[in-house]
Amino acid sequence: MLKTIYKRIADILTRPFRKHFLFLMAFFILATGPFFLWQFFYQHLLVNGILLTVHCFIISYVVTLLIGLIKPDVLRKVAQGILLAIAAISFAINFYCIFEMGYLLDADLARLMLGTDLNETREFASAMIPKWMIPALLGIYLVFIAIWAYSRKHQVNLGKKTSRLAMVGLLLCVLVNARAWKVWEEGPIHRIYEMTQYEVTDDLSSYFTHPKITFNDDSQQLPADVVLIIGESFSRSHSSMYGYDKETNPCLSNYRDNSLLFTFDSIDSPAPTTAESIRLMLSTYSQADEEHQNGKKWFEYTTIIELMQDCGYDTYWFGNQARGSKKNGATRVFAEACQRQKFLQHEGADRFNVTTDMVLVDSSYQYAREAKPNERHFIIYHMMGSHFDYAMRYPKEFARFTEQDYASQPQDHRATLAAYDNSILYNDYVVAQIINLFKDRDAVVIYLPDHGQVIYRDPKSPDYFSHGKKKNALSYALGVEIPLFIYTSPLYQERHPDIMQRISERQGKLERWNSDDLPYLLLDLIGVKDVGGETIRTKSMLN
Repeated sequence: MLKTIYKRIADILTRPFRKHFLFLMAFFILATGPFFLWQFFYQHLLVNGILLTVHCFIISYVVTLLIGLIKPDVLRKVAQGILLAIAAISFAINFYCIFEMGYLLDADLARLMLGTDLNETREFASAMIPKWMIPALLGIYLVFIAIWAYSRKHQVNLGKKTSRLAMVGLLLCVLVNARAWKVWEEGPIHRIYEMTQYEVTDDLSSYFTHPKITFNDDSQQLPADVVLIIGESFSRSHSSMYGYDKETNPCLSNYRDNSLLFTFDSIDSPAPTTAESIRLMLSTYSQADEEHQNGKKWFEYTTIIELMQDCGYDTYWFGNQARGSKKNGATRVFAEACQRQKFLQHEGADRFNVTTDMVLVDSSYQYAREAKPNERHFIIYHMMGSHFDYAMRYPKEFARFTEQDYASQPQDHRATLAAYDNSILYNDYVVAQIINLFKDRDAVVIYLPDHGQVIYRDPKSPDYFSHGKKKNALSYALGVEIPLFIYTSPLYQERHPDIMQRISERQGKLERWNSDDLPYLLLDLIGVKDVGGETIRTKSMLN
């Protein structure tokens, strides 16, 4: 009896080697291969690489064992096919991440992908995937398919004795891996676990707590309009107002020359990607909170939208980025927490049918012109800005810069640089037009982008131009360098001299400041002293 049970257990446990060895190896290479190969060839960690290889093989064995129990055979083969298709997609994503981003797929990149609509995916494919990569992946898959076909034809499986030896070896590996359990943090299971931990709410307003707000002077008049313009992918290094040698900010420079607009140096965004940056910029949730993971979710923190509503402001959101799904990022839930919102980008817009940012001005013109002097408005504009593909971000009349203007740059960089600077030039025009809507009111307008761009400035990756890479300190730093402009109307300057004095004093003298403290700056500009007992000026840029 015991002998029969032993044989039955041995038969089940060795089945992945005897009957499904081809699937086992295919899943091992496609689904888990990038993880241990990363350790060997990029991290140069031999011992860690060996331990992670063992860890990944155990995972592949368990998956193969479970799939092998499925009956009938047709259903099992369908399940195997689906798993291998998912593994192949995962392999392709990690292949891109390794060679272009310098790291494996992680939770942050997964959130970025989830927050990307079909239009952005097409742009990404056309602008960001190197020409050599798709043929390389197709070549790898063709070789893989050829080996698969050959192996199936010759029924490549291990024999009974070899399978038992392999099983003994696997059990020894399990023991070794159990002692080095920390290696799982580098493997696929932990990456999947991290991705499942991200949460977003359907209704941000349901978490409003309405903390007590105190003003510096209860008798003071609050500004009628507070306007926040969130740009996209604007690197400070390409702004002529920060010393760039191309005239990319002629309109805003005129405001600065007339002492109506102020620029601030040493500003960093809290993250090199939109969704993560927006989450930090528009609430009191901070980078420190994200690092410490104190159990409080990001949407449980106080938002600037809630605070401005509590200060008596009607809140508006005009967005030229796609609405997306509530489950794929923070932008939509912030927008829908506003009392009014308009999403102006057409879902599914293609390369030749893209709405440029002037639509933000056109759609909000009536709101601004019909606003009564005794009403207060907090208006957020979310621009498409310089989102890649840069050449899609401006009308043809703004194609001022051409490849000839970048003769000192490598030939294959020139078209991208010209398109990027043209997008910044158009961005300058649109921001100036938004400012014009409020120039005759008691208004303050703050412009800053969600993050910057590397734009060929990383010597380790001289051909890379997009988002800062989180695993590369220099690339990350370049990707979060942003400009920050504050426009104050003549009426605002007349009515709020104390704040104007502080703005003037801080211009050109600011120490490094991160825009995850943006709510404190906005509240400071309208004269708030503290919120829930927390002093505003301690985190305001104007302190």
